[in-house]
Amino acid sequence: MTSVFDRGPGPKRILAIDGGGMRGALAVGVLSELEATLRRKLGRPDLVLADYFDLIGGTSTGAIIAAGLALGRDTAYLRDLYFRLGPLVFGQGGMRLPLVQSRFDPKALERVIVNELGDVTLGNAAWRTGFAAVAKRVDTGSCWVLTNAPGSKYWRGDAAKPQVTPNRDYPLARIVQASAAAPFYFDMVSLEVIKGEPGVFFDGAMTPHGNPALQLAMSALIPGYGLNWAPGADQLMIVSVGTGAPRPIKPDWVRRPFLLSIWKAIHALTSLAYDNSQLALIMLQWLGASPRRWPINRDLGDLAHSTPAGHDPLWTFVRYDAPLEAGWLKDHLGTDYSAERLAALGRIDDDRQVPELFDIGQRAGAALIRPEHFADAFDPAAPASEPVLQPANQA
Repeated sequence: MTSVFDRGPGPKRILAIDGGGMRGALAVGVLSELEATLRRKLGRPDLVLADYFDLIGGTSTGAIIAAGLALGRDTAYLRDLYFRLGPLVFGQGGMRLPLVQSRFDPKALERVIVNELGDVTLGNAAWRTGFAAVAKRVDTGSCWVLTNAPGSKYWRGDAAKPQVTPNRDYPLARIVQASAAAPFYFDMVSLEVIKGEPGVFFDGAMTPHGNPALQLAMSALIPGYGLNWAPGADQLMIVSVGTGAPRPIKPDWVRRPFLLSIWKAIHALTSLAYDNSQLALIMLQWLGASPRRWPINRDLGDLAHSTPAGHDPLWTFVRYDAPLEAGWLKDHLGTDYSAERLAALGRIDDDRQVPELFDIGQRAGAALIRPEHFADAFDPAAPASEPVLQPANQA
Protein backbone atom coordinates (compact mmCIF):
# COMPACT_ATOMS: atom_id res chain seq x y z
CA MET A 1 0.00 0.00 0.00
CA THR A 2 1.31 3.43 -0.90
CA SER A 3 2.53 5.59 1.98
CA VAL A 4 1.55 9.23 2.34
CA PHE A 5 5.30 9.90 2.42
CA ASP A 6 5.72 8.54 -1.12
CA ARG A 7 5.25 11.88 -2.86
CA GLY A 8 8.47 11.52 -4.78
CA PRO A 9 11.68 13.56 -4.63
CA GLY A 10 11.79 17.32 -4.30
CA PRO A 11 11.41 19.96 -1.59
CA LYS A 12 9.51 19.08 1.59
CA ARG A 13 7.26 21.23 3.77
CA ILE A 14 6.58 20.94 7.53
CA LEU A 15 3.82 22.59 9.58
CA ALA A 16 4.32 22.69 13.37
CA ILE A 17 1.65 23.82 15.86
CA ASP A 18 2.32 24.81 19.47
CA GLY A 19 0.52 23.63 22.60
CA GLY A 20 -1.74 25.94 24.59
CA GLY A 21 -5.11 24.40 25.53
CA MET A 22 -8.09 26.48 24.43
CA ARG A 23 -5.63 28.99 22.94
CA GLY A 24 -5.48 26.48 20.11
CA ALA A 25 -8.40 28.50 18.74
CA LEU A 26 -5.93 31.32 18.09
CA ALA A 27 -3.72 28.95 16.09
CA VAL A 28 -6.76 27.81 14.10
CA GLY A 29 -7.46 31.47 13.25
CA VAL A 30 -3.90 31.86 11.94
CA LEU A 31 -4.17 28.59 10.04
CA SER A 32 -7.41 29.70 8.38
CA GLU A 33 -5.51 32.63 6.84
CA LEU A 34 -2.61 30.35 5.88
CA GLU A 35 -5.06 28.04 4.10
CA ALA A 36 -6.72 30.98 2.32
CA THR A 37 -3.33 32.39 1.25
CA LEU A 38 -2.17 29.09 -0.25
CA ARG A 39 -5.50 28.60 -2.01
CA ARG A 40 -5.11 31.97 -3.72
CA LYS A 41 -1.42 31.49 -4.52
CA LEU A 42 -1.89 28.06 -6.06
CA GLY A 43 -5.28 28.74 -7.64
CA ARG A 44 -6.87 25.83 -5.78
CA PRO A 45 -9.99 26.96 -3.91
CA ASP A 46 -10.52 23.51 -2.40
CA LEU A 47 -6.91 23.08 -1.14
CA VAL A 48 -6.49 21.85 2.42
CA LEU A 49 -3.22 22.21 4.30
CA ALA A 50 -2.53 18.47 3.95
CA ASP A 51 -2.23 19.07 0.19
CA TYR A 52 0.66 21.49 0.75
CA PHE A 53 2.54 20.15 3.77
CA ASP A 54 4.36 16.81 3.81
CA LEU A 55 4.38 16.59 7.62
CA ILE A 56 1.99 18.25 10.07
CA GLY A 57 2.76 17.89 13.76
CA GLY A 58 1.86 19.39 17.07
CA THR A 59 2.06 19.26 20.82
CA SER A 60 -0.95 19.11 23.15
CA THR A 61 -3.75 21.18 21.59
CA GLY A 62 -1.45 21.39 18.56
CA ALA A 63 -1.61 17.59 18.25
CA ILE A 64 -5.41 17.75 18.10
CA ILE A 65 -5.19 20.33 15.31
CA ALA A 66 -2.40 18.46 13.51
CA ALA A 67 -4.34 15.19 13.51
CA GLY A 68 -7.37 16.86 11.94
CA LEU A 69 -5.29 18.61 9.30
CA ALA A 70 -3.22 15.52 8.45
CA LEU A 71 -6.46 13.59 7.92
CA GLY A 72 -7.42 16.13 5.26
CA ARG A 73 -9.85 18.32 7.18
CA ASP A 74 -10.02 22.05 6.51
CA THR A 75 -9.71 24.91 8.95
CA ALA A 76 -13.47 25.56 8.90
CA TYR A 77 -13.91 22.11 10.44
CA LEU A 78 -11.32 22.93 13.12
CA ARG A 79 -12.95 26.24 13.91
CA ASP A 80 -16.23 24.43 14.51
CA LEU A 81 -14.42 21.82 16.62
CA TYR A 82 -12.94 24.41 18.98
CA PHE A 83 -16.26 26.19 19.34
CA ARG A 84 -17.77 22.82 20.36
CA LEU A 85 -14.84 21.31 22.22
CA GLY A 86 -14.50 23.79 25.09
CA PRO A 87 -17.85 23.31 26.86
CA LEU A 88 -17.61 19.53 26.42
CA VAL A 89 -14.10 19.21 27.85
CA PHE A 90 -13.94 22.06 30.38
CA GLY A 91 -17.55 22.01 31.56
CA GLN A 92 -17.98 21.27 35.25
CA GLY A 93 -19.63 17.87 34.99
CA GLY A 94 -19.70 16.51 38.54
CA MET A 95 -17.56 16.99 41.65
CA ARG A 96 -13.77 16.76 41.44
CA LEU A 97 -11.62 16.33 44.56
CA PRO A 98 -8.93 19.06 44.76
CA LEU A 99 -5.35 17.74 45.02
CA VAL A 100 -6.67 14.19 44.54
CA GLN A 101 -8.26 14.26 41.09
CA SER A 102 -7.40 16.29 38.03
CA ARG A 103 -9.37 19.51 37.68
CA PHE A 104 -11.38 18.22 34.70
CA ASP A 105 -12.79 14.81 33.87
CA PRO A 106 -10.32 13.09 31.51
CA LYS A 107 -13.17 10.99 30.13
CA ALA A 108 -14.69 14.14 28.63
CA LEU A 109 -11.51 14.85 26.67
CA GLU A 110 -11.29 11.20 25.64
CA ARG A 111 -14.88 11.16 24.35
CA VAL A 112 -14.34 14.28 22.22
CA ILE A 113 -11.09 12.98 20.69
CA VAL A 114 -12.44 9.49 19.98
CA ASN A 115 -15.59 10.96 18.47
CA GLU A 116 -13.59 13.21 16.14
CA LEU A 117 -10.80 10.80 15.14
CA GLY A 118 -12.60 7.46 15.28
CA ASP A 119 -11.41 4.00 16.28
CA VAL A 120 -8.30 3.96 14.10
CA THR A 121 -4.61 3.40 14.65
CA LEU A 122 -1.53 5.30 13.63
CA GLY A 123 -1.11 2.76 10.84
CA ASN A 124 -4.62 2.44 9.38
CA ALA A 125 -6.03 5.97 9.69
CA ALA A 126 -6.93 7.54 6.33
CA TRP A 127 -4.00 9.93 6.33
CA ARG A 128 -3.73 12.63 3.71
CA THR A 129 -0.16 13.52 4.73
CA GLY A 130 2.47 12.91 7.41
CA PHE A 131 1.53 13.33 11.08
CA ALA A 132 3.52 13.75 14.31
CA ALA A 133 2.60 14.23 17.97
CA VAL A 134 4.84 14.94 20.98
CA ALA A 135 4.12 13.44 24.42
CA LYS A 136 5.99 13.03 27.71
CA ARG A 137 6.41 9.47 28.95
CA VAL A 138 6.35 9.90 32.71
CA ASP A 139 7.44 6.44 33.86
CA THR A 140 10.71 6.62 31.92
CA GLY A 141 11.18 10.41 31.82
CA SER A 142 11.51 10.40 28.04
CA CYS A 143 10.14 12.55 25.24
CA TRP A 144 8.19 10.58 22.65
CA VAL A 145 7.68 11.75 19.08
CA LEU A 146 5.18 9.48 17.36
CA THR A 147 4.73 9.72 13.59
CA ASN A 148 3.02 7.76 10.83
CA ALA A 149 6.37 7.34 9.05
CA PRO A 150 6.81 3.67 8.04
CA GLY A 151 10.60 4.14 8.24
CA SER A 152 10.59 4.88 11.97
CA LYS A 153 12.45 2.30 14.06
CA TYR A 154 9.53 0.72 15.92
CA TRP A 155 6.86 1.06 13.22
CA ARG A 156 6.66 -2.73 12.93
CA GLY A 157 7.71 -3.40 16.51
CA ASP A 158 10.98 -4.99 17.58
CA ALA A 159 11.98 -8.31 16.02
CA ALA A 160 14.17 -9.07 19.04
CA LYS A 161 11.34 -8.28 21.48
CA PRO A 162 8.00 -9.45 20.07
CA GLN A 163 6.18 -8.19 23.17
CA VAL A 164 6.82 -4.57 22.07
CA THR A 165 3.74 -2.97 20.53
CA PRO A 166 4.42 -1.72 16.98
CA ASN A 167 3.98 2.03 16.65
CA ARG A 168 1.55 1.47 13.80
CA ASP A 169 -0.85 -0.27 16.23
CA TYR A 170 -1.16 2.61 18.69
CA PRO A 171 -4.72 4.04 18.73
CA LEU A 172 -4.60 7.50 17.18
CA ALA A 173 -7.08 8.96 19.68
CA ARG A 174 -4.95 7.67 22.56
CA ILE A 175 -1.82 9.26 21.15
CA VAL A 176 -3.52 12.62 20.78
CA GLN A 177 -5.05 12.40 24.25
CA ALA A 178 -1.63 11.59 25.71
CA SER A 179 -0.10 14.61 24.01
CA ALA A 180 -2.89 16.84 25.38
CA ALA A 181 -3.04 15.51 28.98
CA ALA A 182 -1.92 18.67 30.75
CA PRO A 183 -0.88 18.04 34.39
CA PHE A 184 -3.34 19.34 37.01
CA TYR A 185 -6.01 19.73 34.33
CA PHE A 186 -6.18 16.07 33.23
CA ASP A 187 -4.97 12.69 34.46
CA MET A 188 -2.06 10.83 32.92
CA VAL A 189 -2.84 8.59 29.94
CA SER A 190 -1.70 4.97 29.63
CA LEU A 191 -0.62 3.42 26.35
CA GLU A 192 0.34 -0.25 26.02
CA VAL A 193 3.91 0.01 24.76
CA ILE A 194 4.73 -3.56 25.83
CA LYS A 195 2.08 -6.29 25.91
CA GLY A 196 0.52 -6.17 29.37
CA GLU A 197 2.77 -3.30 30.48
CA PRO A 198 1.42 0.20 29.75
CA GLY A 199 3.54 3.30 29.57
CA VAL A 200 2.21 6.43 31.27
CA PHE A 201 2.10 9.76 29.45
CA PHE A 202 1.54 13.44 30.14
CA ASP A 203 1.20 16.52 27.97
CA GLY A 204 3.94 16.99 25.38
CA ALA A 205 4.37 20.53 26.69
CA MET A 206 6.21 18.88 29.63
CA THR A 207 9.07 18.23 27.18
CA PRO A 208 11.30 20.88 25.56
CA HIS A 209 8.90 20.78 22.57
CA GLY A 210 5.78 22.69 23.57
CA ASN A 211 6.75 24.48 20.38
CA PRO A 212 7.47 21.35 18.29
CA ALA A 213 9.05 23.06 15.27
CA LEU A 214 12.67 22.25 16.16
CA GLN A 215 11.79 18.64 16.97
CA LEU A 216 10.02 18.24 13.63
CA ALA A 217 13.07 19.71 11.87
CA MET A 218 15.22 17.09 13.58
CA SER A 219 12.67 14.39 12.71
CA ALA A 220 13.03 15.34 9.06
CA LEU A 221 16.83 15.30 8.96
CA ILE A 222 18.10 12.81 11.58
CA PRO A 223 18.16 9.32 10.00
CA GLY A 224 16.88 7.56 13.13
CA TYR A 225 13.45 9.13 12.69
CA GLY A 226 13.01 7.40 9.34
CA LEU A 227 12.37 10.32 6.95
CA ASN A 228 15.87 11.22 5.72
CA TRP A 229 14.82 14.40 3.95
CA ALA A 230 17.41 16.69 2.42
CA PRO A 231 18.53 19.90 4.15
CA GLY A 232 18.78 23.25 2.41
CA ALA A 233 16.94 26.56 2.14
CA ASP A 234 15.38 25.37 -1.11
CA GLN A 235 14.78 21.79 0.07
CA LEU A 236 13.03 22.04 3.44
CA MET A 237 10.47 24.59 4.61
CA ILE A 238 9.24 24.77 8.21
CA VAL A 239 6.18 26.83 9.15
CA SER A 240 5.61 27.31 12.88
CA VAL A 241 2.25 28.49 14.28
CA GLY A 242 1.90 29.66 17.88
CA THR A 243 -1.01 29.88 20.30
CA GLY A 244 -0.36 33.38 21.64
CA ALA A 245 1.74 32.52 24.69
CA PRO A 246 2.86 35.85 26.22
CA ARG A 247 6.27 36.58 27.67
CA PRO A 248 6.23 35.75 31.43
CA ILE A 249 5.74 38.79 33.67
CA LYS A 250 7.20 39.57 37.08
CA PRO A 251 5.56 37.16 39.56
CA ASP A 252 3.88 38.17 42.81
CA TRP A 253 6.33 36.22 44.92
CA VAL A 254 9.11 38.68 44.04
CA ARG A 255 7.28 41.15 46.30
CA ARG A 256 5.74 38.51 48.58
CA PRO A 257 8.53 36.13 49.61
CA PHE A 258 6.25 34.13 51.94
CA LEU A 259 3.95 32.98 49.13
CA LEU A 260 3.54 29.19 49.05
CA SER A 261 6.41 27.41 47.33
CA ILE A 262 3.99 25.63 44.98
CA TRP A 263 3.19 28.90 43.23
CA LYS A 264 6.87 29.66 42.83
CA ALA A 265 7.37 26.22 41.27
CA ILE A 266 4.41 26.66 38.91
CA HIS A 267 5.77 30.01 37.72
CA ALA A 268 9.20 28.47 37.16
CA LEU A 269 7.68 25.66 35.07
CA THR A 270 5.56 28.00 32.94
CA SER A 271 8.60 30.22 32.40
CA LEU A 272 10.60 27.15 31.34
CA ALA A 273 7.99 26.34 28.70
CA TYR A 274 8.38 29.85 27.27
CA ASP A 275 12.17 29.57 27.37
CA ASN A 276 12.04 26.27 25.48
CA SER A 277 9.90 27.84 22.77
CA GLN A 278 12.31 30.76 22.47
CA LEU A 279 15.24 28.36 22.16
CA ALA A 280 13.49 26.55 19.31
CA LEU A 281 12.91 29.85 17.49
CA ILE A 282 16.54 30.88 18.02
CA MET A 283 17.90 27.63 16.60
CA LEU A 284 15.53 27.59 13.63
CA GLN A 285 16.32 31.18 12.63
CA TRP A 286 20.02 30.98 13.43
CA LEU A 287 20.56 27.90 11.29
CA GLY A 288 18.05 28.70 8.56
CA ALA A 289 16.90 31.27 6.05
CA SER A 290 13.64 33.12 6.57
CA PRO A 291 11.38 35.27 4.38
CA ARG A 292 9.93 36.83 7.54
CA ARG A 293 12.02 36.71 10.69
CA TRP A 294 10.40 36.58 14.12
CA PRO A 295 11.92 38.94 16.73
CA ILE A 296 13.50 37.01 19.61
CA ASN A 297 14.49 39.63 22.20
CA ARG A 298 16.33 42.92 22.54
CA ASP A 299 19.73 41.25 22.56
CA LEU A 300 19.34 39.05 19.49
CA GLY A 301 16.76 40.91 17.42
CA ASP A 302 15.57 38.62 14.65
CA LEU A 303 18.97 36.96 14.04
CA ALA A 304 19.26 38.34 10.52
CA HIS A 305 22.69 37.66 8.94
CA SER A 306 23.60 35.28 11.78
CA THR A 307 24.02 31.96 9.97
CA PRO A 308 27.37 30.47 11.10
CA ALA A 309 30.18 31.37 8.72
CA GLY A 310 30.91 28.71 6.16
CA HIS A 311 27.57 26.95 6.62
CA ASP A 312 24.58 27.06 4.29
CA PRO A 313 21.10 27.39 5.82
CA LEU A 314 19.58 24.03 6.74
CA TRP A 315 16.01 25.11 5.96
CA THR A 316 13.65 27.97 5.27
CA PHE A 317 11.73 28.92 8.40
CA VAL A 318 8.79 31.21 9.10
CA ARG A 319 6.85 31.81 12.33
CA TYR A 320 3.29 33.11 12.70
CA ASP A 321 1.79 33.94 16.08
CA ALA A 322 -0.17 36.61 17.97
CA PRO A 323 1.42 36.98 21.42
CA LEU A 324 -1.23 38.00 23.93
CA GLU A 325 0.70 41.09 24.97
CA ALA A 326 -0.77 44.59 24.95
CA GLY A 327 2.08 46.13 22.97
CA TRP A 328 2.19 43.48 20.26
CA LEU A 329 -1.57 43.48 19.73
CA LYS A 330 -1.68 47.27 19.60
CA ASP A 331 1.21 47.50 17.12
CA HIS A 332 0.06 44.72 14.78
CA LEU A 333 -3.72 44.62 15.12
CA GLY A 334 -4.45 48.16 16.30
CA THR A 335 -6.46 46.90 19.27
CA ASP A 336 -6.12 47.90 22.93
CA TYR A 337 -6.44 45.19 25.57
CA SER A 338 -6.45 45.62 29.34
CA ALA A 339 -4.28 43.45 31.57
CA GLU A 340 -7.41 41.75 32.90
CA ARG A 341 -8.68 40.93 29.41
CA LEU A 342 -5.31 39.53 28.36
CA ALA A 343 -5.18 37.38 31.50
CA ALA A 344 -8.56 35.87 30.59
CA LEU A 345 -7.52 35.25 26.99
CA GLY A 346 -4.26 33.66 28.09
CA ARG A 347 -5.87 30.91 30.16
CA ILE A 348 -5.72 27.44 28.63
CA ASP A 349 -9.02 26.27 30.13
CA ASP A 350 -11.54 29.08 29.48
CA ASP A 351 -13.71 28.06 26.54
CA ARG A 352 -15.61 31.37 26.71
CA GLN A 353 -12.61 33.05 25.07
CA VAL A 354 -12.64 30.85 21.95
CA PRO A 355 -14.50 33.26 19.59
CA GLU A 356 -12.18 36.16 20.42
CA LEU A 357 -9.06 33.99 20.31
CA PHE A 358 -10.02 32.76 16.84
CA ASP A 359 -10.65 36.36 15.73
CA ILE A 360 -7.26 37.50 17.05
CA GLY A 361 -5.51 34.62 15.26
CA GLN A 362 -7.33 35.29 12.00
CA ARG A 363 -6.49 39.01 12.09
CA ALA A 364 -2.88 38.24 12.98
CA GLY A 365 -2.69 35.82 10.07
CA ALA A 366 -4.04 38.46 7.71
CA ALA A 367 -1.45 40.95 9.01
CA LEU A 368 1.55 38.59 8.88
CA ILE A 369 1.10 35.99 6.12
CA ARG A 370 2.10 36.86 2.56
CA PRO A 371 2.14 34.67 -0.58
CA GLU A 372 5.78 35.59 -1.18
CA HIS A 373 6.74 33.78 2.01
CA PHE A 374 6.11 30.55 0.08
CA ALA A 375 8.64 30.38 -2.71
CA ASP A 376 7.52 28.83 -6.00
CA ALA A 377 10.22 26.19 -5.50
CA PHE A 378 8.09 24.75 -2.69
CA ASP A 379 4.87 24.57 -4.71
CA PRO A 380 3.60 20.96 -4.62
CA ALA A 381 2.95 19.08 -7.81
CA ALA A 382 -0.49 19.49 -9.35
CA PRO A 383 -2.96 17.02 -7.81
CA ALA A 384 -3.96 13.86 -9.61
CA SER A 385 -7.48 13.69 -10.99
CA GLU A 386 -8.39 11.31 -8.15
CA PRO A 387 -6.68 12.20 -4.85
CA VAL A 388 -5.00 9.28 -3.09
CA LEU A 389 -6.08 9.28 0.57
CA GLN A 390 -4.36 6.10 1.68
CA PRO A 391 -3.01 5.28 5.13
CA ALA A 392 0.68 4.86 5.80
CA ASN A 393 2.18 1.53 4.71
CA GLN A 394 1.58 -1.31 7.16
CA ALA A 395 3.40 -3.99 5.24
